[in-house]
Amino acid sequence: MIKQTQKDTALELLHAKNWKALAEFLDELPAELWNSSTSFAKGMLSAFGPAPFRNLPGAIAAIEQASILEPSNTRYLTVLSELYLQSKQLPMAMHAATLARALARQDPLTGIALGRIAWTCGERNLAYRAFNEVCQQIPAGKSHLIPLLKTLTLSLAPFWQQTCTGKRIVLSRMTSRHRSFLSFCRSNRDFQRHYHLFQDPSPEGIERDLREAERSPFETKKIAWIIEMDDRPIGLASLVGIDFNNSRAEILIGVPDERTFGIGLEATLLAMEFAFSTVKLSKLFSYVYSDNPDSQKNTLHLGFRQEGLLRSHVIDPVSKQPLDLFVNGCLADEFFHNKKLMALANRLLGRIPQQPAKEQTQPPVPAKTPDELILRIASALSGDNIR
Repeated sequence: MIKQTQKDTALELLHAKNWKALAEFLDELPAELWNSSTSFAKGMLSAFGPAPFRNLPGAIAAIEQASILEPSNTRYLTVLSELYLQSKQLPMAMHAATLARALARQDPLTGIALGRIAWTCGERNLAYRAFNEVCQQIPAGKSHLIPLLKTLTLSLAPFWQQTCTGKRIVLSRMTSRHRSFLSFCRSNRDFQRHYHLFQDPSPEGIERDLREAERSPFETKKIAWIIEMDDRPIGLASLVGIDFNNSRAEILIGVPDERTFGIGLEATLLAMEFAFSTVKLSKLFSYVYSDNPDSQKNTLHLGFRQEGLLRSHVIDPVSKQPLDLFVNGCLADEFFHNKKLMALANRLLGRIPQQPAKEQTQPPVPAKTPDELILRIASALSGDNIR
């Protein structure tokens, strides 16, 4: 009965964040009256209390003791995972979070803890599965968290790493192994003046773009592919300016060797299928320089509509002459309902792109980092703001 009283007092002071009173209470508590709850309170004080009480190693030791005394308490394990993470003991953090999830598979907090450590360790598929499960476990009163979770799962979705495959070509994520081909494209002025006038051809610019290409497209708002045929790079493709809230992106396709007939069409269809069927964007748009009428003709042939003409919109950095820009757009519904385009896709890709079911959900919520979202969700689910 006495130990129960100590437990209640410690937890009440912790919940009230009355740190000074909690510290005094624990200092005066005889050793024989300590239990899992008082050890947990001591750990939380040392981890999240005011600066004079902060002691990360001491916090870990206290909550480890609480977990030893009550090994099935998943709150102890999830907090312990967070503290191991802060101290960069990643294997220990993963072990604690995995154990907590195994003990309480239906508790969304254990899923958030596992997803957080998995994301930090680079285990993107595990993090994706964990957050995806949590989406199905959010209590009715916390439904406002679902858009945050959908943002997390979108940022970690495996499809960002997958290869887009057609009959003759594939779109492979651009990596450092494509350095020489990218350098070749950037140094080809005839190609670049129609593909992208303002990309940096310097070695430093290429290295910068290669590093960026390896980051999450959700963070960079772009995805860059290399068009490959028989394991040989032959062109460039990308979605840039991906706007998840407005569900749109710009599409760029370029093949330096004009003799590769039909490759640009197949690559464009693969990129459009990815954008509309996989990422579920609502619109793609394309800018075409006015001195490239063949490209404008092909763009319209692929279901885009000219939406405008930006007169003298850019200056060619080589000729110093102004160029107009054709502005073209294609809506997802137009793409899927275009019978000629679907027949072309079936011939070039070997399949008809599938229109995804429409979801009545809010758009992704902007955030600086996935870590920020994870902490917001965890705080809302736990009902406290100790962190």
